[in-house]
Amino acid sequence: MGPFHRPLLIAVLQVVSRPRLTLIIAGVVLALCATLALTRLQLSSDQNKLFDPNVKFFRDFLRLNELFPENEAIYVVVEAKDPKNPPPVARWTGLADAITLRLRGLDKYVKSVDSRVPLDKLGAQGLLFDEPQFVRASFEEIKRFAPLAKLWAEKPGTLTSLLGSTPLERFVTALNTQPPDEETAGFVAALAKSWNETLRHPADKLRVGQHVPDLATLGATDPSRLGYYYVPEETDPSRHLLLVRVYNRENYTSLTAISETVEAIRAAVRDAAAPFPEFTTGVTGRPALEADEMSTTDRDSNRAEIIAVIAVFIGLVVMLRSVWLALAGEIALGVGIGWTFGWATISVGELNLLSIVFLLALIGIGMDYLVQILTRYRIEAERRATPGAIWVAVFRQVAAPINTACLGAAGAFFVSVFTHFRGAAQLGIIAGGGLLLCLLAGYTVLPALLTLFPPRFARRTRAVDLGPPARGTKWNLLMPACWIAVLIAVIPFMLRARFEPSLLSMQAPNLESVKLVSKLQTWSAVVLTHDLDTLRRAREAATDSPKVARTESILTAYDNFAWLREHESELPAIEWSDPEPVAADHLPRLADKAEALAKRFAAHAEASQALAEFAAHLRGAAGADADRFAARLSEWERAFIEQLKQAFAQFHPREPDIASLPPGLKGHYVGVDGSFALHIYPKENLWDHDKLGEFVIDLESRMKNVAGEYTLTGIALNIYHSTAAIEKSFHKATAYALILIFTLVLIDLRRIGQTLLAISVLAFGLPMLVALMGLFGVPWNFANFFGLPILIGAGHEYGVFLVHRYRESLADPRRVWRRWDVSDRALLLCAYITTGSFGFFWALAHHRGLRSLGFVMALGTACIYLAGVAVLRPLLIWRLATKRRASVVESEGRRGPLDGKIVDEK
Repeated sequence: MGPFHRPLLIAVLQVVSRPRLTLIIAGVVLALCATLALTRLQLSSDQNKLFDPNVKFFRDFLRLNELFPENEAIYVVVEAKDPKNPPPVARWTGLADAITLRLRGLDKYVKSVDSRVPLDKLGAQGLLFDEPQFVRASFEEIKRFAPLAKLWAEKPGTLTSLLGSTPLERFVTALNTQPPDEETAGFVAALAKSWNETLRHPADKLRVGQHVPDLATLGATDPSRLGYYYVPEETDPSRHLLLVRVYNRENYTSLTAISETVEAIRAAVRDAAAPFPEFTTGVTGRPALEADEMSTTDRDSNRAEIIAVIAVFIGLVVMLRSVWLALAGEIALGVGIGWTFGWATISVGELNLLSIVFLLALIGIGMDYLVQILTRYRIEAERRATPGAIWVAVFRQVAAPINTACLGAAGAFFVSVFTHFRGAAQLGIIAGGGLLLCLLAGYTVLPALLTLFPPRFARRTRAVDLGPPARGTKWNLLMPACWIAVLIAVIPFMLRARFEPSLLSMQAPNLESVKLVSKLQTWSAVVLTHDLDTLRRAREAATDSPKVARTESILTAYDNFAWLREHESELPAIEWSDPEPVAADHLPRLADKAEALAKRFAAHAEASQALAEFAAHLRGAAGADADRFAARLSEWERAFIEQLKQAFAQFHPREPDIASLPPGLKGHYVGVDGSFALHIYPKENLWDHDKLGEFVIDLESRMKNVAGEYTLTGIALNIYHSTAAIEKSFHKATAYALILIFTLVLIDLRRIGQTLLAISVLAFGLPMLVALMGLFGVPWNFANFFGLPILIGAGHEYGVFLVHRYRESLADPRRVWRRWDVSDRALLLCAYITTGSFGFFWALAHHRGLRSLGFVMALGTACIYLAGVAVLRPLLIWRLATKRRASVVESEGRRGPLDGKIVDEK
């Protein structure tokens, strides 16, 4: 008993001498911790808080999200059920508009909704933001359309006046002189329908798009030509998706807040999509992924924790053969957990998506120290009468090993504070402190409870014959040799174990957000700069990369502007003038020409039918109706010529006016601080981590040669560097944990040889875990890799307990190490609790990351325990027997009075 443990025994004697006061103090502290947690402990689902914001690449990424909020948008994804026969454009846009309208009503959850770029607000500069190939195609089309436009817009000359007195009549007459074709028929059909709509509702105000054709959208072949976000599917470019961007109101004060938001959006989308059965809809995007991950994690954690508590209780009852002892252990654990909530409030102040699982760590690991206390108490209570004698005897044997084991496990958690992974660091602080508090509950609450309410055990009045001690022969070396042989045999399986850095692979695969996110172009790098020349140099460097598919930036508008200015002279000049009004006496003549044109377009049913209907409207007009129709058509002519002016104005552009851009478009190219963004998209699928690395490394090397001030960031760089940093952090945490545990065990045992024996369970157990992971095809990932330092911290306790049992028997011949004694039962119960608690994650979790963590922790604990039982225990028994035989020879064959009979059952 060292100087550190004597004060603990004195403290324990104070506890058992004043058990009521101890429980009152513990209860008051528990109530205070509960009050602190309920009033001040925050719950945060913000994943941006899981990493250190002071690291440059992550700080740059956070700044990108602040400047360009679209990176944090929720996406509603619309797909055609039959991609080979997609619905008409009007159905796509109708559904998008319905979803937008419905979501705008969710003021509680939604800030804004963005389903398209409003082309009418772009005005004359709308063409500048189109793809260059479409700009050139539109330029050639407007050149062909110019002669017809002149018929509408210019005063008639000598020849053109023969075609008619009004632009409308001249246009119809001119068409009667030309051979009809498919392109012309579509245009004529659109105009004739607008004439009919105008005459059908003469009291309505003329509206572009309803009464007057919107030339900017006329003939749109897909929703993208109308400004909607209609994009190719990433996994199959032959298919297309329509997207609606939703900006949710941020609320990170509850782990369920974002889930409530996403579920409300999903319900609204389902309602809006009900009249559109030809489509399927879904919700994804980073907030949706976070919400689904949080919901799955929360549900899996709660279920596993409840079942783990029940399973631990059953195990305690069976192994301790006492319901009250099991219940007392659970109460002490509960008090320790309650204190931990107060510790979490004081030390960190919030729980995040990782630290919320500290409960399972305390159930699976913190209970081990209470188990060691309870199993010793079960024996000492049968032998001793007074509480003081019982508890001094208990802690005289278990204090050193449980203190070392707890300090090692807590230290394995605490060392995570030296990494940049804040989520793990906060879990380490909370869980590490929680383990120490569980140990404190074992020194205070547990002795006080069992002193006030002692279980009734039959007292032993004489020694019990337990048979001979465990024999230490050379046969004890057989099991360690077999274990080592098996380790050598499974080396090929160890080599199969790999690291899987993909974050998506850890999510539950059946989640809607997970299925849909891979269909979107979610990967990109972004260059941020305030200088357009620097942006242009960066674009040139990126375009040269074989890893880059395309780029997007405001430079496209400037390039289109320059090209249009260069070719502006190729367009025929149009002398715009006010049209001659339509008179009532023009209507019969116009009806005849429209009817003739209908016959001419007989092969084009839509145009022919619309023209015939128009002719019928004109022939049926007389008197006041004729005057009203004439005025209505005159108004239509003026509105249509204004549309023509706007259409031609796009090809005589002014320099891009960034300030007047619609927010949705401007927010893609220009940040809130005026910085310009160059979005760089990869050719390959960056969910493959190797491809991600190639893309990032190639891009970073090219950008080093770009002159000017800029920032290279984006989701691709953030994921690549953060995963590398997290992996490095885990390696550092593992190394720190090993160093700390070796130091603590050495301080405890004070012998290098025994220290190496104690931690040998890790050297023999962890390789077996790696081999089994290779055998079952379970890769290391960013969830289960965190279990490695925890395994080191929690698993070394088996070696510590075994070596302390060896030292106990070596120091006192009465403490004979039997084949199956109390220490072995306690060790088995510890392994059952830890393996079982984490095993429920493996068995029940839907989140693949948690399942893999449960697999590693459960199987790793089992491997370390079995290594202790199959390797270290036989070696220690053999060594103990060897030393005893040497002692017998040295004492000239004298026999001890307790050979074969003992006073204590150990």
